[in-house]
Amino acid sequence: MASYQTAAVVLGSKNWGEADKIVTLFTYDRGLVEAAAFGCRRPRSPLAAGMQMFSSIEVQLSEGKRVDTVRQCTLKRHYKKLTEDLEVMAYGSFVAEFLREFLPPGQAEPQMFGRLLYVLDSFEVRNPRVTALMAMIQLLEFTGMQLHFEHCVHCGQTVDDDAFFSLSAGGILCSECQEPGAVPFPDDLRRFILALRDYDWENPVELKITGSLLMQAEHLFLTYLQSLLGRPLKSLAFIQQL
Repeated sequence: MASYQTAAVVLGSKNWGEADKIVTLFTYDRGLVEAAAFGCRRPRSPLAAGMQMFSSIEVQLSEGKRVDTVRQCTLKRHYKKLTEDLEVMAYGSFVAEFLREFLPPGQAEPQMFGRLLYVLDSFEVRNPRVTALMAMIQLLEFTGMQLHFEHCVHCGQTVDDDAFFSLSAGGILCSECQEPGAVPFPDDLRRFILALRDYDWENPVELKITGSLLMQAEHLFLTYLQSLLGRPLKSLAFIQQL
């Protein structure tokens, strides 16, 4: 069996057998990969530390017919809050589930991978709720299913004031293109969403965030995700219990 080595982040993990796990890895070179990590639940296993949720690792795998097999791994970064703080863990789990749902298996997405590393770093220092929302908005941009907030999705006219929004149309509508079912969309909400979309993780600045804008943006994007999947993400139940 062919072997390969790649950087990866653990996005999912479930126990299997007496001491094994099946892990979902977002790899730099091959995108989403399912792999078996044999014996990793044994305390002295060299794989134990690296097979935890959210671990950033360098991993060597062997290709398999159904799932690959983890042969070796080196832990590159352990995210303390993502494994010890329940609130941070809940919002991190939301981002992980989002990626598991929307990443195509076996297809490299190096830009998304790099963005995820910034998101995981941010969970250690920023508000987890805001971080998760920014992550969702930014990662959607790589999927081809993003919503549009700068130009009218019908006529292409630049929008720089209050407008209308249509989920079915995929974004903002100008007043001349307003259609049945479109709802009024205030400019401050539009600008807030664009600020989250364009947030520079390498050069962070303070964002002006109000509870009202945050809740409106969350509701819009969670409704959109549910319309794409036909159901809400399971991790939302975890968040709602906090």
